[in-house]
Amino acid sequence: MARPPRFFLSHSMQDVPEVDKIREAVTALGVDVYLAENDPQPGAGLAKKVTDAIRASDAVVVLLTENAAASPWVQQEIGAARAVGKLIVPIVQKGVPTGVGVLGGLEWISVDFGSPAEAMATVSSALEPLVRKHVEKLQLQQDFLLALGALAVILLIAYGGK
Repeated sequence: MARPPRFFLSHSMQDVPEVDKIREAVTALGVDVYLAENDPQPGAGLAKKVTDAIRASDAVVVLLTENAAASPWVQQEIGAARAVGKLIVPIVQKGVPTGVGVLGGLEWISVDFGSPAEAMATVSSALEPLVRKHVEKLQLQQDFLLALGALAVILLIAYGGK
């Protein structure tokens, strides 16, 4: 069975209620969600820990609120995701400007946390095709590796004794 997709969730620590809602909605789609605050590594460099987690993810979801737009950490996480070629999916709080900065040029999911149920339905329906695509890609990779392994066993049996 293929591993579930992994999304790094970039956010401001001031947006914990919204982050929890996004995490729940994305997890319900079968995605492992990485939150840096849930991965304590005492003594480890925070920047390296976050960069490693971004590299290990299939996509970076950015919760862009006013708090996140002002956060240097969120900006650095977006920059790190761009540097390693990760898919970046912005979830933007209604009213927060998106056309400038490191998210300029990307399409985003617009949400209004004034209506939490509607916001999460929007997030789920927008991310579901992306999750399905990642699951299919991972399954194809796993199938290829299994076929390659089977071929190696056949070749070993056929030519191993000669």
